[in-house]
Amino acid sequence: MLKNEKINKWGKNCFNNVTKCPICNSKKIKKINNIQSKIKEINGFFDMMQCKNCLHRCLSKLPTDSFLTNLYKKGSPLLRYNEGEKLREYKSFVKKNFKQITPYDAHWILKYIDIKKRGKYFELGPGLCRMYKTFYSQGWNCQGLEPRSFIKAPGIKRKINQINGKVDIIVAFDVLEHVADPLKYLKLLNTKLKKGGKIFLTFPNAESFKSKILKDKWSMVAPLGHVNFFSKKSVKIMFMKSGFETLILKDFSLVDPRRLVRNLLKLPFKCLKDIIFLKFNSLFQRFGEFFMNCLDLINGDQLKVVGKKIQK
Repeated sequence: MLKNEKINKWGKNCFNNVTKCPICNSKKIKKINNIQSKIKEINGFFDMMQCKNCLHRCLSKLPTDSFLTNLYKKGSPLLRYNEGEKLREYKSFVKKNFKQITPYDAHWILKYIDIKKRGKYFELGPGLCRMYKTFYSQGWNCQGLEPRSFIKAPGIKRKINQINGKVDIIVAFDVLEHVADPLKYLKLLNTKLKKGGKIFLTFPNAESFKSKILKDKWSMVAPLGHVNFFSKKSVKIMFMKSGFETLILKDFSLVDPRRLVRNLLKLPFKCLKDIIFLKFNSLFQRFGEFFMNCLDLINGDQLKVVGKKIQK
């Protein structure tokens, strides 16, 4: 349940109680930990629930679509992936918070398509438009859906009903964890794809080592920024229900192995410095971060999935 609930702007009916798994509909869900909201508009605590059947995780109260739309439009400064209402601030936020990992190389999808065969491309939540601009520069007919008004590019729309026709490829990186009903969104995206069209998704891996060890301290836990957390089993069920064949499903890490090796070489000197100056908290933190990054390389914090629309 949500305790000490405080809603300032958007009304009282902003949440729906979770009584069953939003993916497989199983009623066998249990509380695994308690999480404090990181959004200033909501002052309280959420329970993190997990389905015993498909291992999917979600918040005990899921926000309505209207609430999330308002939240992203207004750009709440405590929403992790929506900091700042200007593009310059957004770029600065990304650079600052992701400096310890590789630039998010979304170009892995080019292994599964021939970009020279131009077609129609649609991206849900393109953000800085890195992948979007790659396809646009190759002559593709590109459309995107992005609620944040400061992100602009040719073909970017603000509402899903503004998207014209059916497309060959749909991309949604780190999007479905933000919506209350991912199954509904996937079914909607299916209607926008041509027969045999492909969809490329990424989202947090609820079965990663880091998620199991860190629990509510896991970096991907950011209510109400993230409200759903996927397992491989829940992804397969979700794809099957929404009319997609799962082609590729694997975990991956955002940690740069080369940077990790460089940090390992510097670690003894930094640790010695911490010991000399009696900075034992810093010492333990260094070892902890290095250990967690190693675990991330073994069992990635993210899932990537490639699906194909089933031809009926």
